[in-house]
Amino acid sequence: MASETPDWLPPLRRAGHTAFRNGLHGDGWLEKGEVMRDPVRLDRLASRQAAQLAAAFPGATLLAGASQCGAVLATFVARHLALPVAFLNVEGEGAAFHRMHLPAPGERAVLIDDLVCTGNDARRLVRGLREHGLEVLGLSAWLIRPEATLPDVAAVALAPHPFRTFAPEGCPLCAAGEPLDWTGVRE
Repeated sequence: MASETPDWLPPLRRAGHTAFRNGLHGDGWLEKGEVMRDPVRLDRLASRQAAQLAAAFPGATLLAGASQCGAVLATFVARHLALPVAFLNVEGEGAAFHRMHLPAPGERAVLIDDLVCTGNDARRLVRGLREHGLEVLGLSAWLIRPEATLPDVAAVALAPHPFRTFAPEGCPLCAAGEPLDWTGVRE
């Protein structure tokens, strides 16, 4: 991981006492929409992610992303590596491939993500990839919160996450009486 703040990170930063939709609290969050809605910026970041992924997982034959933002990002990253993509839908505690993207069992897959907050979706998606008979080489993301519980695969991130996450009952911002700045956030 990089030791200094990358140039693409500052516009995403939203500092302040945050209550996430998953119930956790934090001292800030990242607005991925600042990159996702700008195809030129997204492609530059996808190029960096592709370079890191190629070095970390040289045997990859398939990139997988969750439907919606993960699918868009996986497609952008795959363009730089000339690899096919597959899209998964999170369904309850599992994941299933979108009907248009059914890879053959035995593919060597890397899960592509933008921001990993808890790791819950990543665990579901990796389980879905494995249940379909794919070998999961790892997870590639822009940033992963240090408190995230990741699936049992190698994970690489472009930079360390700049914010901390807390259980509500252990939130130092709540204990200090700081009001919430952001509520209902999904990172």
